[in-house]
Amino acid sequence: MTRIVHKGAYVSDILGASFSRRVDDHLYTQAVLGWTAALGLVPLPGTLRPRHAVGVDASGRRHSVVVADPAADLWTRVATSWQILDDVGATDSVVLTGLVGEALTL
Repeated sequence: MTRIVHKGAYVSDILGASFSRRVDDHLYTQAVLGWTAALGLVPLPGTLRPRHAVGVDASGRRHSVVVADPAADLWTRVATSWQILDDVGATDSVVLTGLVGEALTL
């Protein structure tokens, strides 16, 4: 299986700007995460820890995922789950348990 990676636009609410970030295809294509194409954007600064959602899958394992935009359905809780790829490449649903905001280290 070939891994497909996109450059997605991450919208920072702390810095008030958008940045590019590498994101796997199976996450990039999920509208609930808010990814769009990163055309001409500079990379996400290493001092910025992006916002992310945490949750659990059906087996009870914990997962986290970066949410690209504060207006994304997962971040606003319009949606309460996202999809991951399991060990054999099938999709598995992760149920949202919490949200963690951005952090900036100086």
